[in-house]
Amino acid sequence: MRSLAFIVAVVAAYLLLRGHPERMPVLLRTCVAVLVLVAGLGLWGRRVRPREGIAASRRAAGWLDYAAIGAAVLALECGFVLFFSAAPQPLERAAERLETWWRPGAAEEREARGEGGSQAGNWLWNDHQRRPLPQRTNLKPGNRPEVFLRPADGAAAAELLKRRIYVGAFALGRYEDGAWSTRAVARETVRAGPDGWLRLPEARRAPGVECEVFHAADHPSGNPLTGLQGMVAVEMPELVRLDEGLHLLPPPGADGYNYRTQSRPWTLDDLPRGGVAAVATGGPDDWLALPDGALGERIAGLAKLAAGEGNTVDRLRNLRGHLRTTLAYSLRIENTANLDPLENFLFYEQKGHCEFFATAGALLARSLGIPARVAYGWAGGTYYEGSNLFVFRSREAHAWAEVLLEGHGWTVFDPTPPGALERELAETAEAAAKPPGTEDLLAADESPVFTDGGGLKAPLLLAAAFVLPALGLLLLRARRGGGGVEGLAGGRAGGEGYLAAFRRASRRHGAPFGGSRTLRRHLAEMAETPDFASELQAYHYAVRYEGRPPDRATEQRLRKAAEDWR
Repeated sequence: MRSLAFIVAVVAAYLLLRGHPERMPVLLRTCVAVLVLVAGLGLWGRRVRPREGIAASRRAAGWLDYAAIGAAVLALECGFVLFFSAAPQPLERAAERLETWWRPGAAEEREARGEGGSQAGNWLWNDHQRRPLPQRTNLKPGNRPEVFLRPADGAAAAELLKRRIYVGAFALGRYEDGAWSTRAVARETVRAGPDGWLRLPEARRAPGVECEVFHAADHPSGNPLTGLQGMVAVEMPELVRLDEGLHLLPPPGADGYNYRTQSRPWTLDDLPRGGVAAVATGGPDDWLALPDGALGERIAGLAKLAAGEGNTVDRLRNLRGHLRTTLAYSLRIENTANLDPLENFLFYEQKGHCEFFATAGALLARSLGIPARVAYGWAGGTYYEGSNLFVFRSREAHAWAEVLLEGHGWTVFDPTPPGALERELAETAEAAAKPPGTEDLLAADESPVFTDGGGLKAPLLLAAAFVLPALGLLLLRARRGGGGVEGLAGGRAGGEGYLAAFRRASRRHGAPFGGSRTLRRHLAEMAETPDFASELQAYHYAVRYEGRPPDRATEQRLRKAAEDWR
């Protein structure tokens, strides 16, 4: 029965650690799992032990012992959580300061690559408006709702449901040293016209779609203008323009952002196969730049081979087909040789996530003389018909390439294999399903153990909740007499019991009582035994081996006799 109870406890702890029930917070599930294991061990340990042995307890462990141990273990666990919640960022900052002092050259190189500074959100930049391609990854997408999109009417929603929806946050057009970044242009504040609409320099012949956009304020350095790809106008008093594809919003309100946009979305699939589309001219050189050295030459050679012959649209389709069929989509990249991330993706490991596909597509298009950049945002989404609302979650974060075509503007050129993403088109939710609320949009993602600015609250509360009871139980246990460990001859080791008093008295008389000797043998080998020796031996063996219950008065009398033995 005891073993069955222990097996049940192990299974219950396993289910808790595997994430059941899902509604219970991760930290609480972990603490409960530890408590269940302690209880299971306690039940399993309640068995009759043989009296023989080198060490034994003076009394059986009770509920107070197990409660004190369980609370102490949980308090220790919360302490570990608290440490690992608070320590990483200070330690990282200390390491950066040490590197700056010890190896200033390496620190400058890291800073130049944009690997320092804060990062937040799924598709945001560091403090230098740079996004370095990672050397290696092991991504685990979340499920947090991040952007809500409400078309102006049902007809607009019906049209969007027929095509893949791309919601863009920003686009970067400069690729240098393995990182995408904004071009070196001065910040510019752009303001709305008299009608309240701020118009963006995006001209194309596609039909317009008006949407209402909702999203939280996620980035401490500034939140990007977000909306349906091909945005041409936004109802906003002013924006800060950092580059052609990156506009920062004004400070948010208490409930994040809510504004209207007008877009003319356009993708490569909207162009007829065999149709002619002229390459736009007159843009900055950054939109055509390739990596220096051998990597740039290899990319150009691959583009020529994969694009084949034909017009611009057909060659772009050929490039897209080559990337989709010869490279594998993977959220895990190992790059054991520490190669340039793009070189590793294209020519060695040949697997990566959407940002690698988008980067490769943009640079291959540039090799054909077509201006290109990489855009970041979301694709797919879930449509809630009753609310006329599209919801985009963190797992739908996406990156794609955009090419600049005359008369069509920035056109989506997405080389990521369609099957790699969760779905090709937006999913329509069941009629009875309700979309997430604003509180879900503003809530922090539950996947990390802690977040910047207040993430220590939960570990602190849990630590306090378990530390105080643990201390109280341990004090109560000490006051009630926690027992101790007997040697083979009995008595509390190191305590103030009758046997401990007799040991001290024996040492005073020049006859040390070692822990490996029995009491009977010690008394037999003593040159002179005290007058209470017979009572001591009889009482000790009766309690130790014959099951006689301890008698406090007898033990006090024997202890006093040992202390008075001269």
